[in-house]
Amino acid sequence: MTHDAAVAEGGAADAGVASAAELAGSLRTVVGRLSHQLRVPAASQGVTPTRLSALIALERAGVLRPSVLAASLGITPASTSRLVESLESEAWVNRGVDPDDGRACLLSLTAEGSAMLARLRSETDSMLADDLAALAPEARRTLADALPVLIELADRWVAPTRDE
Repeated sequence: MTHDAAVAEGGAADAGVASAAELAGSLRTVVGRLSHQLRVPAASQGVTPTRLSALIALERAGVLRPSVLAASLGITPASTSRLVESLESEAWVNRGVDPDDGRACLLSLTAEGSAMLARLRSETDSMLADDLAALAPEARRTLADALPVLIELADRWVAPTRDE
């Protein structure tokens, strides 16, 4: 394959630089492995990925209607109802009346829910910091240099587009 053909297919223009497809596969694998390990503390406390996503969504938004939470999580209203009941039973979420529509409810994170998220973040940060401290200084520098690019990629996936 010629240089121009490789570049046109997302390949590397410079020798020794991985193609976009190669980077994508490697990045997906390593992010998946890290993500799994970072979920261990939550799972050990009965916080499923869906519960965690719901709590983080409520933390970011402040208050949400159940229908908005369902849409953001990509789950059905029935699943959302069961999810909210389980979060309420742990005292992590409050269900209040919407002042603009007395028939609707608003969900918010409780102090207990905020504290639980803070504990999980602290535990996962500590685990990750221990492993990062074991890396050679040059490896930590390389990782620090890559963070802006990783953040940019993450923002492309989670940030809404202007057309939305």
